[in-house]
Amino acid sequence: MEDLRWRRMRESGFRVLFAGLFSLVIAFVLYSRLTVPSSDLAVPTQHLTNLAYAVLAITAASMASVVYGAYTILKSEQLRTAGSNSLVSFVSAPFQNAEYRKIAIVAAVAYGVLFGFLSQILVYRADVSFTERGIPVPSIDMIPCCSAPGYVPMLTAYITDHFLILIIPVNVILATIVSALVGFNAALSIYAYRQRKSMQAKTSILGGIGASSGLFVGCPTCAGSIFSALLGIGIAGAGTSATVLAPFQTMFIAASIPALVIAPFLIARTIKSVSSCELT
Repeated sequence: MEDLRWRRMRESGFRVLFAGLFSLVIAFVLYSRLTVPSSDLAVPTQHLTNLAYAVLAITAASMASVVYGAYTILKSEQLRTAGSNSLVSFVSAPFQNAEYRKIAIVAAVAYGVLFGFLSQILVYRADVSFTERGIPVPSIDMIPCCSAPGYVPMLTAYITDHFLILIIPVNVILATIVSALVGFNAALSIYAYRQRKSMQAKTSILGGIGASSGLFVGCPTCAGSIFSALLGIGIAGAGTSATVLAPFQTMFIAASIPALVIAPFLIARTIKSVSSCELT
């Protein structure tokens, strides 16, 4: 009975997760096709804004579906591996405790805010007044086309005279994924640390690489901003550094997400070895 329950839960989680991913890909591909001016399927300009809002809504719903699917899979693994000695059981077990779930959420949100500022999803410019430039505050500006799939529609929300939120679907998706993985790793690392106060540093190196390189996943501009601040480069120099760093964007993506996925299993090995020592 218990075996049937976790199987159904896991299958349900995978269905929800893949449904979210599939709808996301289809929405981006179709929207890109519908917004190409030379395409026979191109939507008239006056209808693009409504379609753009619909795509952003689908993106939000799809990401919620992916997150819920992943959470359901984690819950099914907790049922399947309860009492076992597998690495998966050591990865999932801490999250049966509400404290570690809260730690994961707080860490993910905090990292998401940091990621947002560095990748220019969240933009604060004390030296720029939007109202002086003729932009009503608060207001929303939608750019419905035209770019590669995932980079449009682009929505800018002017919240205050100096603060805006720039929503580019790909950036927001990457921010969500990396932040969730960082939160997961942070909670698991704290659990491992509590299991053994002086855990080996090597188990957290990979997670650290993923967390730090994840800051640069959204766009090369964020890397340019950090290096510009460190090196004292002005605004013009920052643009140049961002251009130079653009070819490395794929490298940052490749380094961050796989590292954050693998890191929990390395930490789990430490937890497992500590548990074995406690038993002997």
